[in-house]
Amino acid sequence: MQKLRSFLAKYGFSVIVFPNSNQSLIKNVTVKGRVFFIAVLLYSTLIFLLVSLFYTFTPAKYLLLQESDILKVKGFGEFQSLNDKINILVIEVEKLKKTNQNLKNAIYLGDSTLIKKLPTEKKEVDGSIWKVFQELFFSQSEPSIIFRKPINGFISRGFSADKGHFGTDFSVKIGTPIYSAANGYVIFSDYTINDGYMLIIAHADEYLTVYKHCDQLIKSTREFVTQGELIALSGNTGKLTTGPHLHFEIWKNGFVVNPEKYFANY
Repeated sequence: MQKLRSFLAKYGFSVIVFPNSNQSLIKNVTVKGRVFFIAVLLYSTLIFLLVSLFYTFTPAKYLLLQESDILKVKGFGEFQSLNDKINILVIEVEKLKKTNQNLKNAIYLGDSTLIKKLPTEKKEVDGSIWKVFQELFFSQSEPSIIFRKPINGFISRGFSADKGHFGTDFSVKIGTPIYSAANGYVIFSDYTINDGYMLIIAHADEYLTVYKHCDQLIKSTREFVTQGELIALSGNTGKLTTGPHLHFEIWKNGFVVNPEKYFANY
């Protein structure tokens, strides 16, 4: 390094300019070795930066790379994109699993802190088969709770358990207010694949009311609601929806019943 510095300081370089048109304008410019070295270094650095930028931000790199290298670069980009999509899908699946588990707990187990416990005393049953048959099929007992209609709309499809339709459909516009059919606690308020945004309320005497295909859920799980209180807005969500409507169900002791028989204003 010391020898290089001595060489650059001792020797200089001359640049002679020869114009094509007029030979009398020949110029001789003398440049010191150190200045010449620095100028060449800066020029080389500038050229290197320009080439690097051109190679990085233009398709020119594909002209210089071999075909196998191009496939590797493109393959890595596709793999990264696919990996990101898989990660998003895994997160969505976990959310659906959690939602479905909460729904199962709400329907089959309920919430022990919200739903009234079953009576401990057993009911005396007559030993006659005919009495049991009458109790099962000809009982005219009145419902212990009077429900109000959850929404103002036209009933487009009624209750038909034998055909797999366990509730009553109200044909309404999207965004129509939905009201609680009776006092109770919200035990489920979330999105499901088949029924869209759905809400389940637990009432006294082991009753449950179900509100499906909502557009927005206003009440959350574990909230207390009173009869006629706004709980959601109707919609058209879920795979099983057939158009904008509210599907409403009433369950008693784990068995579905006809909601139209329980409405006070039907």
